[in-house]
Amino acid sequence: MRPSVAAEQRPSLAIKQGALHPKLIEISWQRCREHGLAPNWQVSQAGLTRTTLRLQQEQNRQMRKLALREMNLLERTLSNSGRILLLADRTGLILDSQGDGRFLDRAARVSLNPGASWSELMAGTNAIGTALVERRFIQVIGNQHFFCDNRFLACEAMPIFSPTGDLAGALDISGHALDHGLPAASKLVRHAAAHIEHNWVEESAQDLLLRLHPHPSWLDTPEEGVLSFQDDLLMGASSRGLAYLGLTSQAIGRAHWDDLFEQKPRYGRQELQLRHAAGFCYANAARASTTAASMAAGERAHTGPETFRDLKQEALRRAVLQENGNITAAARKLGINRSTFYRQLGRTSPTDL
Repeated sequence: MRPSVAAEQRPSLAIKQGALHPKLIEISWQRCREHGLAPNWQVSQAGLTRTTLRLQQEQNRQMRKLALREMNLLERTLSNSGRILLLADRTGLILDSQGDGRFLDRAARVSLNPGASWSELMAGTNAIGTALVERRFIQVIGNQHFFCDNRFLACEAMPIFSPTGDLAGALDISGHALDHGLPAASKLVRHAAAHIEHNWVEESAQDLLLRLHPHPSWLDTPEEGVLSFQDDLLMGASSRGLAYLGLTSQAIGRAHWDDLFEQKPRYGRQELQLRHAAGFCYANAARASTTAASMAAGERAHTGPETFRDLKQEALRRAVLQENGNITAAARKLGINRSTFYRQLGRTSPTDL
């Protein structure tokens, strides 16, 4: 059912009042209308089963491991703030949530919880879905949300990119639109996303790791950018690292050291002259293996299957992952009965998942 003209106009006025990026919000609303959505729809999501959610979490294992570090650090800050942190994958599926337990319950009423999708197609204009489409920080407050049921929310989300520049997911901080108890929410979520990218580049680096910043005093702080090189080829970069050099993710896997800097690579602190831009950046170069080893030492090793039963269950899990969590399709692909599939996974029935 199409909403009345009045229902369409009231939120449009709100978009222009206090919106951080009013044009982006308006464009998002237009996308929602083109998808056939209407603001007065009541959207209820059943969510994923526990097993399917775990499979999606495993598919995003590296990002999730790094994100949970940041979320755990911020949990004490958010515990009595009326705010929650949400981690979503690149499709908008919420993987994890932490924060004020009181608001977690309220958020669950509109499916703002793990296992639900907050893509624009499913949840209309919202911080997670719109940040993933626009690939930038987005703030959506109150009536700027497309669906009326979501307009009690104030949400701010920052996309997360992998070291190769691919969109990996988004980190979101959400609360009540009328609650201004955490005015620094946008700064918190931006910094947390930057830390995730920074650590991801560090842990994936294999040869040379370069920390850089336009000002020398900001090196070795969370504000620095980070790049990784292998045989002088740029193999990974944080968003800040790319921004400091005026690059896009297209440079990853294509640009060589000599394409970026006038000086030859060397270890230690240094001042690097940019080859295709006026000015310098300040950097600290180190062997990537040293950094990666020190960080990996504190991580629990991922052990592979060791017994025949482990191998069998690993094959079943991989089949489900390949079918995007569809257990029926995975069973059909392996040529076994669906109930047998559940039993081999150690489940007695679909309701146990």
